[in-house]
Amino acid sequence: MAAERNKGVFTKAMFAVRAAMADEAAGLLISRGALGCAVAEMDKPGRRPRKVVTLEAYFPSRSRVPTSALKAALNRAGILAGSSPAPRTIADPGWATMWQERFKPFRIGAKFQVVPPWNRHITPGRVSIAISPGFGFGTGHHPSTAGAMRAIEAQFAAKPAIRTALDVGTGSGILAFAMASMGARVTAIDIDRAALDNARENAALNPADWKIRFSVTPIEKVRGKFDLIAANILSNVLIAMAPELIKRLNRDGRLVMGGILASEVRRVLPAYRRLRTVAITQSRGWATIVMAR
Repeated sequence: MAAERNKGVFTKAMFAVRAAMADEAAGLLISRGALGCAVAEMDKPGRRPRKVVTLEAYFPSRSRVPTSALKAALNRAGILAGSSPAPRTIADPGWATMWQERFKPFRIGAKFQVVPPWNRHITPGRVSIAISPGFGFGTGHHPSTAGAMRAIEAQFAAKPAIRTALDVGTGSGILAFAMASMGARVTAIDIDRAALDNARENAALNPADWKIRFSVTPIEKVRGKFDLIAANILSNVLIAMAPELIKRLNRDGRLVMGGILASEVRRVLPAYRRLRTVAITQSRGWATIVMAR
């Protein structure tokens, strides 16, 4: 969970949300004033995953929590899944330390290892990508991010000649770092300036020779074509963005799409019928689609 830097008193609000969209719910709540969020329930190994979880959101103690407006926003996004109790005041239990204990180096695929700035563990044969948690929500823990990274690794293995790459909706920058670490020149775009600030901060934690250009340029104004495009966004955005993504794909280029619920794959594919499907993988209710010209 994101941490408040100084100890004090906070207001906790709880929301019943669809488990598969807990990260999206957290992003929405933080964009509307929450300092951080955490899922109250922890699934035990071997248990069937929950469909609904309780998301705890923490706000400054002196702020008035607009519970009704937040519930309405979550409901419009199709995330809300039940009623919620009234907000209450709590003392800081030491979140900064708790977060650092939770975020430890972990591996993704055969090549990558994601590490926090305070523990830059090096594993022979793996590329370490340092990520500081922030508004980008891209530490690699979410199955959509991990799935996209595994797909990126597979594309470089299949096509070593990938030279140029585009990361659409870069967030924390993690997919851009993955592609740059494999030798590509990367253009990373995001319309959220706070996310880009986080991505640039993360870039400073990683090798300076990774060639990445961060920009708020919208996809419609991005120039050139790319050997590899990664877009880890939500399904509705991917569908709307299809003509622009296809237009910017080089001949025999590859497109990696994430942020897609497994149940939404059939909705996304028709928008990309001009491309051929290379692979569709699933993890914990989320799908990654790889397509090619």
